[in-house]
This record gives sequence, structure tokens and C-alpha cells, in this order.
Amino acid sequence: MQALLYEAPHSIEGIGQDNAHAKQLFLEAANLGYKFSQFRLGCAFEYGSLGCPIDPRQSIAWYSKAAVQDEHQSELALSGWYLTGSEGVLQQSDTEAYLWARKAAQAGLAKAEYAMGYFNEVGIGAPANVEDAKRWYWRSASQNFPKARERLEDLRRGGAKMQKTRMSRSKMNKQTEGECVVM
Repeated sequence: MQALLYEAPHSIEGIGQDNAHAKQLFLEAANLGYKFSQFRLGCAFEYGSLGCPIDPRQSIAWYSKAAVQDEHQSELALSGWYLTGSEGVLQQSDTEAYLWARKAAQAGLAKAEYAMGYFNEVGIGAPANVEDAKRWYWRSASQNFPKARERLEDLRRGGAKMQKTRMSRSKMNKQTEGECVVM
């Protein structure tokens, strides 16, 4: 896809980084229904990349368009939005967070499988169930997802149960200053 060529610096002669052009190409493809471009725009409006402002409403809209086409990273991104909510845009819902993560996990997305392990371990969207959590962690670890392997090892050693924490996106944005936060 041509937009990817302009998104990051490359050593290809004649092609330099041009976020404005990359954004335009992603927008054109997304408006034609291309789910991967819709996902990239969801990310851009979530994290403020490609010259886009941070805009939860736009981010959620683009992720939603991609998710209904079974774009699994967008499904997991929507899970994250539902987990935290967005004041005035999207009401927080553990149930929706769980359902979107499960949809992505059932498609085999390792990061979503890890999220399902966490949700089951601490009781987000479903009653806490450590055995179910271990099964999800194992599925994620079998795809070499490092956090899942670490968590399984902690559980094997009888490590402490993970704590259910709630953090708003506004607090996360202030703490991370543009870094991506993996939940």
C-alpha cells in the first residue's frame, strides 16, 4: 500500500517521509472501505500520529468501521476504548470490552488472547476465573507473546493475583506523553 511508503522514513530514493500525504492516502483508502486503512486512521486519531489531532470520536469511528469487517486489531482497540471509556464520547463498559477482546482473541490475535487472560483473571466483563485465564494466557504464550509467558510463569510459582485497576485515558495521556500504552 502506497501510504505506508510515506508514513515512515525510508532509504528508497525519491520517497521521503510525508505524513500529510500518507494521511491523505489512508483517508482515500479508508473511505473506499479498506479496513486496514480504517485501522491506521483509528490509531492516528487515538495517538495523534500522521499529523492528526488526538480525537477519541474519530478514533472510535474508524476502529468501528474496520471492526465490523473483522479487522482484529481494531476489535482489540475498541476493547481498550470500552475498558476506559471516553467522557462525552463512549460510556465505559466492562462487558463490551470483554466481548470485543474475545472476538479478536477467538480470531487468534495473541495480544487479545493475553487481554482475555487478564480479563478472566481479575473479573472484567465476566466473573474471575483463574483456570480460564490460564487457558487464554497459554494460547497467547504459544504465539510467543512475552507478557503471557511471564504471567504463566508467575502463576506457576504461585505469584500474586493481578489487581483490577482502572485508569482513565486522560490520566494515561498525561502520564505517557505520546507513548503507546499496552493494556
